[in-house]
Amino acid sequence: MRLVEATGMSTKSWDAAVLAAVKAAKVKTPVGVEVGRLWAELDGPKLSRYHASVKVAYREVQRAPARASR
Repeated sequence: MRLVEATGMSTKSWDAAVLAAVKAAKVKTPVGVEVGRLWAELDGPKLSRYHASVKVAYREVQRAPARASR
């Protein structure tokens, strides 16, 4: 298992911000996500932008060892 950190932003919801962060991680096949931090920007009394900082877990593809040439 490997981890990569990423952040994402959305104007819609926390869920959308987390999904944006996973997409920003540019991992082919994520297997899990750990949400480290959530924060938002205010526009008067309303939340205007949702942010998420995450760690995305993925499996690294194992390559066969190269054969020595003779």
